[in-house]
Amino acid sequence: MPKLLHIQSSPNIENSVSRSLSDQFVKRWAEHHHNVAVEVLDLAAEPLPHFGPAILQAAVTPPESMSDETRAAVALSDRLIRQLEDADILVIGSPMINFTICSQLKAWFDHVTIAGRTFEFSAPGVARGLLFGKKAFVIEARGGEYTDLPFSAFDFQEPLLKALLMFLGIFDASFIRAEGMRQREEDTDSIIRNAQDVVSRVAA
Repeated sequence: MPKLLHIQSSPNIENSVSRSLSDQFVKRWAEHHHNVAVEVLDLAAEPLPHFGPAILQAAVTPPESMSDETRAAVALSDRLIRQLEDADILVIGSPMINFTICSQLKAWFDHVTIAGRTFEFSAPGVARGLLFGKKAFVIEARGGEYTDLPFSAFDFQEPLLKALLMFLGIFDASFIRAEGMRQREEDTDSIIRNAQDVVSRVAA
């Protein structure tokens, strides 16, 4: 049975465009792809700790010498990695906050980007992702419009997400945007409807 991991990251729990659109995507996907198992990871409802000293210490500490704090940090990272490894499809709801991804999503990437587990060094300074064969769909919500110059220079969200996914070996990634909602507030409804139409077509 194929597994879909749905990652929600918006800290706006009640009124989030990225949450609404990614929920719609997952529902539509499940309707058109039989026997898919959906697992939800809500990074705002259950926030992860920042990638801190304990997990960094684990890389240079033998297991028998680890502190309880370091063991707990390793166990958390391992749980998140196994959840990602088990997934065939990845759906990420990602709002743009201050021109980039929110800290909740960055923390998740930090915990799952671990040498020897999700990537490896094939030569000095040369890394290779290990999570091959997965398909990712990223649903982005942006207040401004960043598709064209000069504002595309301020887009540190989508290029970062592409780089982080490719670093893990996830090269098959599609991005769906709802953008310009703060810049053109009078067009917000049509912007969201257009994004909903794209979601419905892609998920089917």
